[in-house]
Amino acid sequence: MSSEHPTPKQSPTPSPLRVGILGAARIAPNALIKPAQSHAEVAVTAVACRDAARGTRYARRWGIARTFSGPRAYHELVADPEVDVVYIPLPNGLHFEWAMRALEAGKHVLVEKPMTSTAEEARQIFALAERKGLVALEAMHNVFHPAMQRVREIVQSGELGKVKSVETTFGLPSIISRFIFGKDDVRFNYDLAGGCMMDMGVYPIAATRFITGTNDTPLEVTSATPTGHPSDPQRIDRAMHATFALPDSATGEMTADFAFPGRGPLGLIPRLPQFTLSVALEGGRVEIFNYAGPHVYHSIKVKPARGAARTEKAYRYKDGRGDAGWSTYRYQLEAFVDKVRGRTPWYWIEPTTTITEMETVERVYAKAEMPPRVPSSYKPAVSTVV
Repeated sequence: MSSEHPTPKQSPTPSPLRVGILGAARIAPNALIKPAQSHAEVAVTAVACRDAARGTRYARRWGIARTFSGPRAYHELVADPEVDVVYIPLPNGLHFEWAMRALEAGKHVLVEKPMTSTAEEARQIFALAERKGLVALEAMHNVFHPAMQRVREIVQSGELGKVKSVETTFGLPSIISRFIFGKDDVRFNYDLAGGCMMDMGVYPIAATRFITGTNDTPLEVTSATPTGHPSDPQRIDRAMHATFALPDSATGEMTADFAFPGRGPLGLIPRLPQFTLSVALEGGRVEIFNYAGPHVYHSIKVKPARGAARTEKAYRYKDGRGDAGWSTYRYQLEAFVDKVRGRTPWYWIEPTTTITEMETVERVYAKAEMPPRVPSSYKPAVSTVV
């Protein structure tokens, strides 16, 4: 069932990409709706929410003209001929089904990370997208930002020699996480492909591979130590610490944690969120604070073993492309639209990168002796063999 709502008049291009959102998700305003407001070629025109009242409130709050509600809401949005792109911010375990359904219906798809529950599911999505001439992208937004591009440029320039090690952290203190995650949060649901590695954990993996230029192959996992979540400690990780073997004898180390404890004997001293990436090289070190959300604030510190250290910031590209006010999501949207329109994006995440990211996640869970995430029961309507 669909309904119409009054929406403020916009000034888009004559034929903007019409985007529909599956679910009244909390992440969608920052990840899509607000970025679309500054992109003349994008219009968020529809949202599907099975709860009619919630969907109506959401649509009115964000100026979305049409809502689909009821048990067939997602189906109706995906089938709507007035939707060109489907944005999928649903629980992890639903990504594969709805990405495939959208592609089968001829829609481009932007899928929240992780793209799927398994690497094989990611392969099928990209195979179908290629077969139908459509764009599919995992929303690993931070790598599109000039700050991350600049860190990679410094590391790969040879200025400080070869990479020796990479350390990444992404975690929230327990005092904060209790206000973000409810006890029944989908991130803690094994049947919906939950777990810290499937949420926060993909950021350190993606950043390590992006910075070191190892996006084409899964990482070799040398160790993985999970901390079980109280709700399901054998299957759901509240935290994960893992180490990797990188090319040329370099090493990687990551920590992701939904709720790391405070300091002190009783854990009563609060800690700050951890969003750091540090690269040790032969001739010094490169660090970036807030690699996951550099648009909010970041600092890039270059520390040569000899010579003066320096601090850099990069909110737009050196040649002036972009805008200092753009978020990581806005840079991602720019790339996505360029790809759909047949233009060359400033940066693009290739299918192989997403597939091998999921292979790395699978290797981490295997090394940690935790069960793999459950694949979707959805059976595609068309063959994905290419």
